[in-house]
Amino acid sequence: MSWYWNEIGDKYSAQYATTTAVWISYLIALATGLIGILSLAYRKPILGLDGWALLGAGLFVVVGWQIGRLSRAWAVIGFSVYVLGSLINIGMRLAAGKFGWLPIMETLFAVVYLNALRGTFAYHKYLKLDEAAQPHGGA
Repeated sequence: MSWYWNEIGDKYSAQYATTTAVWISYLIALATGLIGILSLAYRKPILGLDGWALLGAGLFVVVGWQIGRLSRAWAVIGFSVYVLGSLINIGMRLAAGKFGWLPIMETLFAVVYLNALRGTFAYHKYLKLDEAAQPHGGA
């Protein structure tokens, strides 16, 4: 269908459905880590982030790595952390009167994580179906 919402019909397409979320996770980690490092270097928050942003960057590296390994639990964690963080950021921007274009990107990334969630669960479903269809060798 598209790069952010894939058709899933077998374990290979389910696995492929997770790839965008893996790269988005690494992109988020890179951007957040860079901002965290710059905020430490300048000794002031940048774009509302300080040195603690490095923890978030590390979390998204782990999320990307684990989604790439088709972990259902980490797909749920990645989706949940991303959506919760986005809702908090949107709320803070609304309170400050600065809405901008970021909610569009945040919504698109949330859909990408939802697609990865679908992909990881579908992959394990198809894996079980494949294992059940395999003839078991006997003596």
